Amino acid sequence: MTLSVTGGFSIGGGTSTPSTFRTTFYQTADDVSLIHGTHQLGFGGRLATGRSNTNAPQDNGFTFNGQSLGLGLADYMLGRPSGFTQRDTNVLYVRQWYTAAYAQDTWKATPKVTLNYGVRWQPFLQQEITNGYGVYNFDYNRFTQGIKSNIFKNAPAGFYYPGDPGFPSGKSGFNRRWAEFSPHLGLAWDVGGNGRTSVRASYGLSYEDLPMQWRIFTIQSPPWGNVISLTSPAGGLENPWSTYPGGNPFPTKFGADVPFVAFGDFQNLSYDLKPITVSSWNLSLQRQVASDWLASASYLGTQTLHVWTEAAANSAIYIAGNCQAGQFGLTTPGACSTTTNTNQRRRLYIEKPSVGQFIGNLGQFDNGGSQIYHGMLLSLQRRATRGVIVSGNYTWSHCIGDEQRNNQGQGFGPTETYIDPLNRRSNHGNCSADRRQIFNMTAVGETPSFSGKTLHMLASSWRLSGIFRKSTGGFLNITGGIDRALTGIASQRPVQVIENPYGDKSLKNFLNPAAFQQPALGTYGNVGYASVEGPGTWQLDTAVSRVFQVRENQKLEFRAEAYNLTNSLRKGNPATALNNPTFGQINSAADPRILQFALKYVF
Repeated sequence: MTLSVTGGFSIGGGTSTPSTFRTTFYQTADDVSLIHGTHQLGFGGRLATGRSNTNAPQDNGFTFNGQSLGLGLADYMLGRPSGFTQRDTNVLYVRQWYTAAYAQDTWKATPKVTLNYGVRWQPFLQQEITNGYGVYNFDYNRFTQGIKSNIFKNAPAGFYYPGDPGFPSGKSGFNRRWAEFSPHLGLAWDVGGNGRTSVRASYGLSYEDLPMQWRIFTIQSPPWGNVISLTSPAGGLENPWSTYPGGNPFPTKFGADVPFVAFGDFQNLSYDLKPITVSSWNLSLQRQVASDWLASASYLGTQTLHVWTEAAANSAIYIAGNCQAGQFGLTTPGACSTTTNTNQRRRLYIEKPSVGQFIGNLGQFDNGGSQIYHGMLLSLQRRATRGVIVSGNYTWSHCIGDEQRNNQGQGFGPTETYIDPLNRRSNHGNCSADRRQIFNMTAVGETPSFSGKTLHMLASSWRLSGIFRKSTGGFLNITGGIDRALTGIASQRPVQVIENPYGDKSLKNFLNPAAFQQPALGTYGNVGYASVEGPGTWQLDTAVSRVFQVRENQKLEFRAEAYNLTNSLRKGNPATALNNPTFGQINSAADPRILQFALKYVF
């Protein structure tokens, strides 16, 4: 539970509840390789099944804001909460089968040219929810026609569940896709036939699997995720449900007559979603320089299609002007559109209030998103000579695409939509992992073995290694922090009024607040998604180690490591919400110097 007292204290939190996540995975695979002349043929297959059982209680609790006695602590001492919220436990039981098969051939076409080609079959199989929680579909035509579910009688018109007419078989909510084939092609050319210069190229297509926690948010939809909030419950802290009709409704008893709460959050998956498709290609030139150096230059490309994004299918409609009492939830005359009547201005509520009153946020998945990456990778490597190894690489790249949300292997919530419900490109911009320039350098050196007994014992065979990394900054998504469009959609962006968005790039003035302003009511800002570059970063890590031979079969290994050896300030990202008093300021940093020591005895 949680408990919050205004002007006093707070305890608990949504992540502190006892939860269980039990996952099992079994697979069998086999590969066969056959050499026939200049061909090396390969065949193989894989069959796997996984289960993931989740029981995650959500935060429930009381708030005391002082509305009874004027002091939060006083209300708490007398047990007079201003609010109480309770919801059901997240219960997600998932089962999924995976299967794939491939055939490939590596052909030594000439002494200088080798080809590799093949195809992989990887069907997109259903993800079964064994308890049926969080599996449903919404259709706007059924909504307008008033067609209701036979499974849950109180569900709003337009929603279908497993067992309803036309719903896909089983408890998955979408159809299988069997004809998913991914080709692969590779080329290696030894230009001079002496192994000193090579050209390599390849192309491959692959499909992404769904993570087993994908529906962790859909199970929070009614009726499984019913959330009931009581304002100033008459029974107080002792018995908040004393005046609620029927008493405490939790735990919810699921059945045909289970109730649906008002303005619940939903996510809609169509029956025929396509899997995410990734195409990758590259072209590289490698050249041995002198006897100890290897240089290479590579072009890398990746294109991702059918990216799953989410639109707000039931956003609020901005209505200009003033309204009378009783219109759009207004108790007194005033502006037609405010943040207090967002639900009453939602599209489905305006069309059919008697049905729309049960539908709040409605995220509509689509698979029309895309993302593309181009990169140039230059590298230089010196093989071990006189105990020293050196290598370095430099990458110049760019990634741009539709915003992808994936919370630690889960899906994304019903409110995490692109800001303009009619325009997926409103969240099209630089990728979250985009770093235009990256430089890496590593070096390893080892002291020689000295002949003198004392010198040999103290100075021989010490190994010193270091890693240096420097990169440009990631791209920041500047938000207004306020629902100025009055659509109920979060993460709206402001208007940029000065061409240069930066201040002097100091800790207290990295971004210039005067360069941005909130949009006019009912409008969107002109700032693009992830369009401002954050501060760059660098780091130097080192390690020193030595193995001491104690006896023939006993060794003692010492190792010391230093992360951020120079203990330098490496700036974090600035605050990016315009309504935040610290907007544009950097109040975080990467780790300071961290030292780590280890001693290992091997016998």
